Amino acid sequence: MSELLEQVGRQMTPERISSLSRSLGADEDTVRNAVSAALPTLLGAVTRQADDPSQTAQLHHALERDHDGSLLDHLSGLFGSDDATQNAGVTSKTTAGGAILDHILGNKKERVEHGVSAASGLSMGQSTKLMMILAPVLMGVLGQQRKSKGLSPDGLGEMLRQEKASVQQSADGGSMLGRMFDQDGDGDFDMMDVVKFGMGRFFGRK
Repeated sequence: MSELLEQVGRQMTPERISSLSRSLGADEDTVRNAVSAALPTLLGAVTRQADDPSQTAQLHHALERDHDGSLLDHLSGLFGSDDATQNAGVTSKTTAGGAILDHILGNKKERVEHGVSAASGLSMGQSTKLMMILAPVLMGVLGQQRKSKGLSPDGLGEMLRQEKASVQQSADGGSMLGRMFDQDGDGDFDMMDVVKFGMGRFFGRK
């Protein structure tokens, strides 16, 4: 399993899944399915930044400027805490999630959101909200890794290439995500494959 997926998966505690469930207005199993589809897809999109040194440099700058990993210490608000004060402190991060999705998914954003919706049972609106929450978490984990390891842009690119290779070696995960991003069709990709890929890694299921 990729190190980054494992690090992000550790943030998906039962308590946070429960908070997400309340925030989204969906049952917990549906939310787990959605998380299992969304996170590998988002990570797959980020690792593709390593294919272009200029994109890697931009990502490194974004992590250095806006994502130092401190968000991971305050996730209860992001995941739907009832604490209004805490929620106010992470609202900008949730809003930024939309910009992160636009950047890393590009013209595949709507397709991914539709796929997460169809595979999990969430509505499109719920899927969009979920991914806007998960995107800053992934960036927080990336930023934490960059900071703790002292990664330069080249070092970040090498880490992303290693992560990409790890996903490609894991239960055809790379093949599934490759089809998601490399094909232009909108009806031939079975997002349930990605759900199954993620479910066993985040929640101990096969």
